[in-house]
Amino acid sequence: MRASFDVRNADADTLSNPELKPFTMVSADSHVSLPPKMYKDYVDSKYHGEFDGYLEDVGVINQVVGLTGYPAPEESLEVYDKRGVVSRAGEVGYFDPVWRLRHVEAEGIAAEFLHPFGPIGFVPFLDPQNSRRSNELRKAGAQAHNRFLQDFCSEAPGRLLGVPLIYPWPDWESTVAEIERAREAGFHAIFPPMTPGSAPDDLPALYDSWWDPMWAACQDLGMVVHIHAGFGNAQGFVVGWIRSMFSRTSGEAATGEGLAALDESMLPKFDPDAGPDGAGTNSFLSELFETFGERRPLWQLMWGGVFDRFPKLKVAFSEIHADWVPVTLDFLERAHAANPGKMKLKPSEYWARHCACGTSLMRYGDVAVRHEVGIDKLMFGSDFPHFEGTWPNTHDWIRATLGSVPEVEARAILGENAIEFYGLDRALLEKTAKRVGPLPAELFTGQPVDPKLIRHFEFRAGINKPVNFNVDQMSQAFEEDRTGAYQALTAAGTSI
Repeated sequence: MRASFDVRNADADTLSNPELKPFTMVSADSHVSLPPKMYKDYVDSKYHGEFDGYLEDVGVINQVVGLTGYPAPEESLEVYDKRGVVSRAGEVGYFDPVWRLRHVEAEGIAAEFLHPFGPIGFVPFLDPQNSRRSNELRKAGAQAHNRFLQDFCSEAPGRLLGVPLIYPWPDWESTVAEIERAREAGFHAIFPPMTPGSAPDDLPALYDSWWDPMWAACQDLGMVVHIHAGFGNAQGFVVGWIRSMFSRTSGEAATGEGLAALDESMLPKFDPDAGPDGAGTNSFLSELFETFGERRPLWQLMWGGVFDRFPKLKVAFSEIHADWVPVTLDFLERAHAANPGKMKLKPSEYWARHCACGTSLMRYGDVAVRHEVGIDKLMFGSDFPHFEGTWPNTHDWIRATLGSVPEVEARAILGENAIEFYGLDRALLEKTAKRVGPLPAELFTGQPVDPKLIRHFEFRAGINKPVNFNVDQMSQAFEEDRTGAYQALTAAGTSI
């Protein structure tokens, strides 16, 4: 047993004990967005006539938000919402910065990187969630979100770290100016379009030198490029997939009215104890993070020469786990050894020089490969306020996944890596951590996490799931991208 602490006998060595230093926690992946109708206040008035089309897309997607288990039923709240923060509208922090700070500080988090999108709304006119829109409208939606983002983050500069949407229209000069404004506003990262390479009549893949003005600006300004879950799908994919999946039996394409009349028994229920013998099963939501498109930029940037042209560029892969990285790098190393082309470094060296993972929904598998990924490459993400994220159980989630690793490694993953990778204000965050950060003895209590809560983590994010690596899928995608990269280099006048 530990001896009781006697302050009368404390000396300098005792008081400098690491056990009395709080964790400085940074979430490399969290989310903000307005409820859909509130975006109209930020959209340029000349586009208000297009707003009804955006709201129609929202209506379609909202019909199947229940597939994610949202909102959670009362019996689930009894397990994972013991503090009552979800049932008392904690999710208002999604768009209210005061509520936001109150709830993330209660989880011990000093700062967050704030991505768009989530269950209560998504940005107008953009990306796979919306039907295909003109470039002008997509730019207008991005600018509307960025205006909201700057207002939101002004409540706590240096701690609410917005990730603005950067869209390459009407030209690169104006887009680079937008990156510069974001840096001046105190932001450290950008959110590029999610659609590159997904459709022949849309944006080119990231290996194309067409993107070089963006890479150059980010390198020069020290802005990290975020590749987020959902990357690689064509605009209109999500809403089109939903309409197709829930089309009427007559074969007629579904409309909002048709979806509204959908039999709720067709939708999966939130029941972590479902499955054979009550052993539980993964949810529709946990399967969403087994996608592949967001991995492809890794080798596209290598084989496309982007990392050679921009040796100081930084890229973070957010909300897509890290367990896929070692096996993917092994594949790429073999491909490079067989045909190195003009690449200046090995794939593993590019990874070490340029990349990191914002490991939201952290699984046991992510932690198991932390040294293969790079102990300095993993960054914790709470995914607040998304249902699949750690909130409101962040400490229990950390205990479950990081409870057996050395403290110095836990500190690195929970915040130190993000501070270093992005160049954050350490003094500000450590000062904040003195007020809100958990102490080691408070975070790692040695007590097991409630098995019922672990079952919820499994349902929400597949905490026990093994790495998903399909070698046939990888081989096909890699060959397509290597061929495309070589063609792009040739067209740009660069020898292979």
